[in-house]
Amino acid sequence: MPSRKPTILVSGGGIAGSAFAHWAVRHGFTPTVVERFPDVRSEGFRIEISAGGRRVLEHMGAVDLLDGETGPPPELEFRFGESAAPVRPPGVSVGDETVVGRTALVRALHTLRGPGTEYVFGDSVTALEETPGGVDVEFENGPARRFDLVVGADGLHSNVRRLVFGGTTADHARYLGTNLAIFSVPDLTGQRDLSSALVKPGRGAVLTTMPARDDLEAVLLHRSAAAPRSLTQDGIKAEMARVFADDGWEVPRILEAMRDAHVHFAPSQQVRMDVWSRGRVVLLGDAAFCPDPMSGMGAVLALKGAMALAGELARAGGDHRAGFFAYEAAMRPHVEHAQSLGGLAVSGVAPRGGALGFQAMRAGVRLLSLVSRLVSYAPRDDEPGFPLARQLPAADRDGGLEAA
Repeated sequence: MPSRKPTILVSGGGIAGSAFAHWAVRHGFTPTVVERFPDVRSEGFRIEISAGGRRVLEHMGAVDLLDGETGPPPELEFRFGESAAPVRPPGVSVGDETVVGRTALVRALHTLRGPGTEYVFGDSVTALEETPGGVDVEFENGPARRFDLVVGADGLHSNVRRLVFGGTTADHARYLGTNLAIFSVPDLTGQRDLSSALVKPGRGAVLTTMPARDDLEAVLLHRSAAAPRSLTQDGIKAEMARVFADDGWEVPRILEAMRDAHVHFAPSQQVRMDVWSRGRVVLLGDAAFCPDPMSGMGAVLALKGAMALAGELARAGGDHRAGFFAYEAAMRPHVEHAQSLGGLAVSGVAPRGGALGFQAMRAGVRLLSLVSRLVSYAPRDDEPGFPLARQLPAADRDGGLEAA
């Protein structure tokens, strides 16, 4: 690696960008993180971290910072009709899997920024021009600067992706046929560590408890042939009230609480790209491989991807093309696995196929519940192994680490 520390601009200060900045410093790079929000992001809800993702957090030193902010994954129960008794599919051993609020995680990652990390809030990238000596970057508010490399970690609607690869989000994303609304509501159930779903043909309502909080996360999702165009808060609430107007269970109270809530609304989408880099610019996290919120794997991919990108750039010894190629090779299996889960999760809460699909879903869950009484555990498709030891800084490798 050259004696001068290579400079890297990171567009986006969320999970992916903040985690990458941490690892970049530990590998000898100098990162600058530009974030369009005026402060550390505080938006977002509950996220689940797999055992592999937790291992990455452990090596970052983030687990201790999150003490009191985490909890076990909630048990899941389905209701196939307002008056039907809940059905719980078989539980599996969750090992080191954990649940944490997005705000708590992002703030912990920001706390772990290494010495020399620069954060620029309230600004965004407006132009990128690659030169033989680096990338000239123009900003909305600040002066133009040159960096050796640029990382686009700026989410599903990535500005860096648009500037480098062209097109809009729709040109790089696959719509899964479902529209999703997420918001916080007062505790309507009085239960903890539980996620309850009312399943109807083509739609579903979910209430989930959250660690270290007394309120609940409400999710309303329904199938639609096309992704809607941008809606206002009033438009989102009116649409959800229309779709779920005739549903029972806790839905009337959810809709009532929604009136005063800020609703995060998005079509269920996955970003699928043949390559994640071009020249000296590379994409990371949702900008490159959004798996869809219902997969529950977005944060895990961001954490692993950040570690892999920094690690492979360091191993490449200054050859960013080789580093980008190795990063993609390391992450593709994880991305494919996570994206395969998105459609399954959506189908589990909002079954397709009208009444027939609903009946098939109900029968499947009930059969699985019955079988679980006869066996001690149910098999599951675990995430692929991650070469954690390979991505650690050389000084931290001990040769005895297992894959994450």
